[in-house]
Amino acid sequence: MGIKKDWYEIVSPKLFGSKVIGMTLSVDPRYLKARTIQANTIDLMNDYSRFFIKINLQIENIEGNKAYTKFIGHECMRDRVARMVQRKTRKVEIIEDVKTKDDVRVRIKTLVILSRRVNTSIKSKTRHKVAEIVQQKAAETKFDDLIMSMISGSLQKYIKDTVKKIYPISGVEIRKSEVLIDRIKQTAKRQTKKVYAKTTTQGKKKGGKSQ
Repeated sequence: MGIKKDWYEIVSPKLFGSKVIGMTLSVDPRYLKARTIQANTIDLMNDYSRFFIKINLQIENIEGNKAYTKFIGHECMRDRVARMVQRKTRKVEIIEDVKTKDDVRVRIKTLVILSRRVNTSIKSKTRHKVAEIVQQKAAETKFDDLIMSMISGSLQKYIKDTVKKIYPISGVEIRKSEVLIDRIKQTAKRQTKKVYAKTTTQGKKKGGKSQ
């Protein structure tokens, strides 16, 4: 006789409307926790214009037959990035760890496409200005609003309109984002386990067996 599995509805985060976006099977709801799921803007927002955005979610809570998720990051499809980088253009990539108004830490990777070949000075000025904008916008914006500005493209538009005053640019995209706060917690847990294991091993070597 096979193991009985139950169906669970996968629910999107509140910022995406808390709606059912899929189903999954599991023999035990505990096995679903921390499972990652990838969705797109069509599933979550009915937005076909940003179809190239892949949104990463993680199951954090199970209530009855519902698996509730949280946003942990997003990324652009490779084809989108490849189409942006055309012949005779130059790309500038900026990676910034920011903190939102409500104290959530996020890593943001921005891609800026300059209209033609430029010298190191222009690239440096562009990189500095984009980093400044991203840090400032994050500091004055709550987490949910910052995420939506990246997903919708409004933050990218603001960056483009501002940076083009320095040098003509053909495109801006937030290539990837990643929530960092949970990573810190997980790293701390792993380090604690390693320290405990090391202490136990040393105790066995010195005393023959640990007390």
